[in-house]
Order: sequence, then C-alpha cells, then structure tokens
Amino acid sequence: MLSAVIMAGGKGTRFWPLSREKTPKQLLALLGGETMLQAAVSRLEGFIPPERVIVVCGAAGEEQTRAQLPALPPENVVAEPEGRNTAACVALAAMMVKARDPEAMMAVFPADHAIARPAELVRAARALAELIARRPELLCTIGIAPSYPETGYGYIQRGERIGEGLYAVRAFLEKPPLETAARYAASGEHYWNAGMFFWRADAILDAIRRHLPELLTAMAPIEQAIGKERFGKVMREVYPTLPSISIDYAVMEKAGAEGIVAVAAADPGWSDVGSWRALYDLVEAGGDGNRVVDGKLVAVDAPGLLIHARGKTVAVVGAKNLVVVATDDAVLVMDRDRAQEARQVTEKLRELGLTELL
Repeated sequence: MLSAVIMAGGKGTRFWPLSREKTPKQLLALLGGETMLQAAVSRLEGFIPPERVIVVCGAAGEEQTRAQLPALPPENVVAEPEGRNTAACVALAAMMVKARDPEAMMAVFPADHAIARPAELVRAARALAELIARRPELLCTIGIAPSYPETGYGYIQRGERIGEGLYAVRAFLEKPPLETAARYAASGEHYWNAGMFFWRADAILDAIRRHLPELLTAMAPIEQAIGKERFGKVMREVYPTLPSISIDYAVMEKAGAEGIVAVAAADPGWSDVGSWRALYDLVEAGGDGNRVVDGKLVAVDAPGLLIHARGKTVAVVGAKNLVVVATDDAVLVMDRDRAQEARQVTEKLRELGLTELL
C-alpha cells in the first residue's frame, strides 16, 4: 500500500505581504485557482486516494489547512506545535504510516512547489514504487532535469543505471557556485534535488535509527501515542524538544554512501516557487510583457512588472522590473532581482513591533 505525505509546515516569509503566519505560502493561490497545498493533493488524484494522504502542517495554519482539504479524514491532518525541519516531519509521518500498515510505502512531497506536468511526476513516482516493491531497503528520490545552472539548489549525481530512467545515487552535492552549476547542468548526470522522496516507512525509520538515533529516542512517546486520545498533548510536550535538521543532511547523504539510495530522472516542469522572482517566471506575460496575477495594471513606460494586487488597479510610470504586491493592509514594492531579500521585511516589521502585519 502506498501513502502520500505532504509537508506543509513552511512559513513562506519571502511572500509577504500575502504570506502571513496563519496563511503561509502553501495556503495561497499564488498562481490563481487552487492554493499550492490543494494543487499538491489534487495532482495525486487517481494515484493515491485521499484516505491515504497525510498532511503535516504548522499549528498556526492548521485551521485553514483543514478547511482547504475537506476530502481528507480529520486524523490525516497533523499539526506540528513548532517547526523542527524535515527529519522530524518525515519521522512523524513514517510512524503514522507504519502504524496503519507495517509494510507500507510512502511518497513525500513539499506542499509549496509548482508542477506544470503532473503526469510526468506520477510516472516517475510509479516507477519508484515498483522499484521499492522489488527492493524494499531502498531510499529513493526524484531528480529534476536541470534547465539552467541554478546555484540555489542542491544537486544529485547519478551512478549506474538500474532501470528505465532509474539510477543509483553516487552523491548528494551542495549548492554550487555558478561555474560548477553550469558544469552540472550540462553533464547529463546531475539533477536538481527537489526534496521529493519515496521509501517504505520501516526503511526510513531504520535509516533514521542508524544516522540520527537521538531523534527516534526522543519521539518514542509520540509513536506510542499515535491513534490515542493523548496524542495532541504528547505532541505539544515532546515535539518542540526534537533536533532541528533536514532529512537530506541527517539521512540521505549518509545513506548514499551505504549504496541504498536511488533516483528517478524526471522533468515535470518543477519549480520550488521560492520567491516573487520565481513566481514572475511562472506567470504568462500579457501583451505588454508584464505579468498580472491578480488586479489590473496601468503601465506607462514600465516593463518587466509582476502585479499581485487582490483586485486593485496599480499604475506604474517610468519604472521597470518591479514586483508590486497589495493586500488590504500592506503594499510591497520591490526590485524583482532582489526578491530573496523580502524576508528581511518581516524581520524589520518584528523589530518595529508591527507584529499585526505578520
């Protein structure tokens, strides 16, 4: 049996003022239509049924998460009292999946990524599920064929071919400088690491036990409380004490050296939508070359704009390459190429005591 786990605990600070503590990036319809979380679940339709989809979210966004996913059983939405990175999230979800079926496989997806070709993602996922059915010890991931030399992503280097589009993993590589990233992108044997994983629940728990045993020791009371009335209370007491580390650093890089990691090569039109600049690249340009997600734009000698204004009309004269985001209580105007600095606004608001805007 295959279950899906959607990691939905991100804060999305680079998408202020739309993204707030109670409505982080994954709960927003940044591209119009469905929210990113809803899209993450929708693309699994026909592959994994709702009763086997588990969403791990932040406590602040729990109410909205449940409201956005009414088809999921209530017990399938689990709130982290405090974010502790992806190793704790994966371990929690694996414990829940294993409690339902000791031999179950699980697919892990971030909630806040965009996929232009979901059928290609499902194809790669099916291939990995078939591979794990034959080799249950494997820890697997999807590698995204790089379309340009990105320095902000980690990379996966493939090794020997073990099936159609399937390879052993030779190494996980850190975010590289531009010259190295260009070499990776041109090599044909390096993929972007998009943080999508496939494994049996017992296999990843065994790997965590080998490489991060203190996490499972600390989580023992949580595992024992799964399905019981005291689960919420135990989560609130134990979860904030857990080590904060990513599953990539804690387990996957080390497991690669053990020869038990495989990658499926895919090109599903993936984007991590990590900033307003990344969103600009995903939105179709209008006749004037500007991008408008929501609202109306009056542009006079003003190219390269991204507008997200909740129905408002925005006029721009004599400026270029701007991001303009308007909500009911705040407006962001920013150089598009400095979009990664948007999180500094949230830090500044906190310093100024303007926490009502967070």
